[in-house]
Amino acid sequence: MVGTKVLLLLNVFSYTPAPLSGVLPVAIGSLLSVAFMNLNLSYNSVGFYQLSKLVCIPFTLMVQYVAYKQTVSRAVQLTLIPITFGVGYATIYDLSLNPVGLVFATCAVVATALAQIFTNTYQRSLDCNALQLLYHTSPYISIGMLVMCPFFDDLNALSTYVYTTPTVIRISVSCVFALGVNITNYLVLGKTSPLTYQVLGHLKTILILVLGFTTFNKPIDMRNLLGIVIAMIGVIAYTEVRRRQSSPTLPTNNLQKS
Repeated sequence: MVGTKVLLLLNVFSYTPAPLSGVLPVAIGSLLSVAFMNLNLSYNSVGFYQLSKLVCIPFTLMVQYVAYKQTVSRAVQLTLIPITFGVGYATIYDLSLNPVGLVFATCAVVATALAQIFTNTYQRSLDCNALQLLYHTSPYISIGMLVMCPFFDDLNALSTYVYTTPTVIRISVSCVFALGVNITNYLVLGKTSPLTYQVLGHLKTILILVLGFTTFNKPIDMRNLLGIVIAMIGVIAYTEVRRRQSSPTLPTNNLQKS
């Protein structure tokens, strides 16, 4: 919230009014997505958490078809198979869960898919760019997190924690990075689609695995490597299919003249 106000004062973007009816769905969706994904990770194993993130792709396609009559081509659907299988094979090792965790995982999938669809849809309908929409939604997201904090966080630990200078610096840096992540999230969702955004999210998972091998000397796991290769084949295929579908087709007579 503070970050977007600072950017507005620095004339990084211009203010554009937006009705509350268009801002609230995005804000609530974003708030619930973050909250339930964190609870999902807290109550389930890492493997089940990764699986729930993969489920977001088919659920998003279903919601877009049912609510907006939007479909993707068969070629795009086929590219999603190696992406989901590769990422799942590389990251899912244990699948332990419990009833409460299953509820949180289900809510996380629904909230995440709706938040991404709303962010994409309302940017277009409100005629707002990423920073303008984030400026409107961030106060409501902040208020929502403050309201939810007493129910899910240890307030006694927070109140008794000694905040040293290095800690405050780390928190401030984390806030700056969080602002950057939110801006890029809104940018990608506004310029592309929720499906492309999720494919990029899985590409990020692949890059994290690769950095673990190359930068942090994590032991090389052949299962990870095979999953990365399969997923990257899917990402490259998805990118190429989308590029061809978005490229304008030249008229036949123009091709004959050239």
